[in-house]
Formats: sequence, C-alpha cells, structure tokens
Amino acid sequence: MHRAIRTNLLAITVLLVTAATANAKTGDWTPCEKAGDAVIVEVSVATCDQARAVATALAGVAPGDVETVLRAQGWTPLRAAANGFEASYELFALRDRAALWIRRRAESPDLDGWQAGRELLFGRAALVGGAPPPPGAALCTSAFLIRLGGRLGGLSAGHCGGVTKQRTTLRRNAALRRPPQPGLVVGGVRRNLLRSRTRAKRIDALVLPVPSGPGRPSGAPVVDRGILGAPWFVIGTAKPRIGREVCFTGRTSGTDRCGKIVRSFPGTGGLPCTAIMADIGDSGAPVYTAPSADGSVRAVGIAVLVFGFLRSMCFEPIEPVLDALDATLVTAPPS
Repeated sequence: MHRAIRTNLLAITVLLVTAATANAKTGDWTPCEKAGDAVIVEVSVATCDQARAVATALAGVAPGDVETVLRAQGWTPLRAAANGFEASYELFALRDRAALWIRRRAESPDLDGWQAGRELLFGRAALVGGAPPPPGAALCTSAFLIRLGGRLGGLSAGHCGGVTKQRTTLRRNAALRRPPQPGLVVGGVRRNLLRSRTRAKRIDALVLPVPSGPGRPSGAPVVDRGILGAPWFVIGTAKPRIGREVCFTGRTSGTDRCGKIVRSFPGTGGLPCTAIMADIGDSGAPVYTAPSADGSVRAVGIAVLVFGFLRSMCFEPIEPVLDALDATLVTAPPS
C-alpha cells in the first residue's frame, strides 16, 4: 500500500500490523566459526566447512572480484548491502537449496538482484541509484519472479504504479530500494494489468524488468528474509482455499506474517481475504503457503488490499495473474 491512495479505512483501504510468525525450521541461520576477514559466517542447509571455505577465499578480495570468487566456489550471489556497522556489509549467496550469509569489514560490492519481499520504490520521474526518492514516489514490496515472453520479470501490485485517466501507468519507474536512497534501478513497468479497459479483466498486478549481467544476478525464486532468516524457496503455486494458512513478507510489516484465509468480503471484488493485518507499503507483498520443513513455500498471491476495522489483508490469487500475463512462475531447483 502507498500513501498516494486514500480510501475510507472503515470500508476498504488499498493495502495494509502484526501477526503470528511462521515456524522457521530449516529457514534458521546456523552460526559457524569465523574465517578469513569475516565478522559473521552463517549457513542454512550447508556445512560450516563449506561456509568457511567461501569466507577464506573472500579474505582481502576487492569489491569488484567478490562475485567471481563466489561463483568459483560454486555459489550464486544473491545480494550485498552495506550495513553501517564498522564499515562492513552483508553478503548473501545461494547454492541449490543452501544459503550463505557472511558479514565482512570491507567496502560493499555492487551485487543485487530480484527477490520477493524486498522494498520497491515507484516514481514518475526517472530514478537514480544513490539519489533521494523523487516527490510523489510510492513505497511497495516486490513479489514473485516470473518468466514472461522468454524474459524474466518481477511481480508487484498494479496500484503501486497507478493508472491515469488515460489508462497509462502513472509511476512507471521502479527500484529495489536501499533506504534512504534508491538502490538497484530495475526500469520501467512492462505490463500493468490494471490498465485493462474492461473492469472484469482488471487485476491488481504489474510486471517489472529484472536486470541481469555482471553484478546483477538474474533474480532468484526466493522470499528474502535478510539476516532474520534464510530465504524461503518458491517451488510452485497453491490455490487460495478457505482455511489454508498463508504468510506474507512486506517492507513495512516484516517477514512471515501468517494467518488463515477466511473468506471474500462483500465490496472486495471477490478477492480472498485473511486474518492477517498489514500496513502501508506492504502492497505487492508475496503471499505464500506456510513454510515446509525443507524451507520451501508455494506462491498463493500478491497482497493488494486491507478491509474493514480488522484490516484484513486481501490478495490477488497468483494463478489468474499468471494466466492473464501468459507467464510462468520461476521455481527453485528440487531439493
């Protein structure tokens, strides 16, 4: 949800503060001994020997060479971000269903790619990495990775981009944000399903490009949880049946806010709603099944709406979104 949309909260408000937290299970980080110049070394579904080998190989490596070293060790970089703590940065990487988190005291490399559950910034003007957000920008959340027409794309809520009276997208430019400035500029909206001139065909979802190339891992089918837990791996879709427990991760409410799908309330356009609360900025958040013991989840939808006094989070089901786009969900490799 973003502040640009103002609707009566007593009725329906375009998106969504605390709920139960999902059981982490294999999504927990396991601490390992330090190695090389690393301050923290932690893993999920990997051994500490494997993690220390990576940390040792990275010792003294210049920022521009970090990706090369990671790949030589058999790991795919997920992202890196300076944290302001003793001039250090957090580095995350994947190998199949394993995840690695290393904190190093060094200049952060420019490594970033698409993951669900990240903060997204939308603006009318062109966005510049490292520059403050432009006036009128909206904050939302990134959703699942898809393949559209042979290219990768990232989903979010359509109202984050907005629609003009001429049915063009209002805020066309987007970036995965690194507060307080934009971080990875992903580019302009490729498809916005809210632009349909037929009300029955309007779906609150849009597609953003996914950057690729050096320093730009081409996205990963995961739900990002940062240092709070290893990422969840997206392995497919699931239907939004009443009683199913689902979770979402939003830039405002945080990771793994969970509850059951209750029903579709009158006035929500038939959207499935949940017993989960959310807040401004959670629009576009990935809605997924409760994590399994192996750290996998299934995509259920995209958070788009909050309803009534209880501020129930409602969402667009993922399968109609994929059908409307003629797209496929990108999934993680088998465990």
